[in-house]
Amino acid sequence: MRRSALFVLGAVIIVGILVRQPSSAQGNKKGALWLSVVGIGVKHDDYQTSLNFYTKVMGFRSAFSFSPPNNANATNTYIEISRDTFVELGEVGPNGRPGFSHIHLGTDDADAVVARLQGAGGKLCSDTLKTGCLRNTRLVEPTHERSATIIDPSGILYEPTQFIANSMAKKAVDSWTNKGDALRLMVVGIAVSDYPESENFYEKVLGFPIAFKFSSPDGKRTTKYYQISRDTFLEMQSATADVPPGITHVHIQTQDLNATIARLQQSGLASSPRNSTAPNTVTEPGMVQPSNVRSANVFDPIGLRLELNELIPESLTKKAMDSWKGN
Repeated sequence: MRRSALFVLGAVIIVGILVRQPSSAQGNKKGALWLSVVGIGVKHDDYQTSLNFYTKVMGFRSAFSFSPPNNANATNTYIEISRDTFVELGEVGPNGRPGFSHIHLGTDDADAVVARLQGAGGKLCSDTLKTGCLRNTRLVEPTHERSATIIDPSGILYEPTQFIANSMAKKAVDSWTNKGDALRLMVVGIAVSDYPESENFYEKVLGFPIAFKFSSPDGKRTTKYYQISRDTFLEMQSATADVPPGITHVHIQTQDLNATIARLQQSGLASSPRNSTAPNTVTEPGMVQPSNVRSANVFDPIGLRLELNELIPESLTKKAMDSWKGN
């Protein structure tokens, strides 16, 4: 995690901005996708501490809780960052691994997503094909959502999810009234084991357009931003010895970085230097280049990184949003 954070915050050389027209599957058509939920797993003894962090310190709304069907003794809580973006905080078992666990991609038609991906060459998962594949839509209870499954070549789990009538998440979206900090989930960072294979999967099977890309100073590591929807992205880098394949961090957009940092400090987060990775801290603000984003890092109780982003007119993500033709 330390090396990933330093890479993102360090000096990088831009290779090129590759904003292009989104694929025909994006936008208002059936099967469009957007970043909706990021899952976080924590041990039972850490659950209440993490719940307090996200609700009382970060100030996110606890939308609803439930016990998974396969573990009545565990608790999952959907925590609402914005009207339609969430953190799903779930207890992991004794043998489970804490950390970022999965991503939900919102859609208005989960069946159309599966049909489109199969048409683009996506294969259904089987006993012999367990990554780089997808699973058909199912009704998920007790949240009452229609959800499919995508497993990327590195084993990263995505759930294209349709919030149907009477689903818990749809009720939370419809009852949203928060007028406080305008925060929302904007980017999920991933590390992949085979970069060319992942490029093929995300670009040709999933059909995500490249918003922009840049390289490390030595040219050995490339970062690509895939644009899922107008204002949600995946940030893809290669895994390293220190950063294994999986979800590495999330970006949360704020309209006023300084005000958000001040509020978090008033809520009990300690201030830390820009390169710090200490849990329960918020770092000093600074500029991330070449993406031209004002940022600070927040580290939750188990050390997960939440990167606060304030976009300026020159931000590459802002330019990608403004040039988006899908919505």
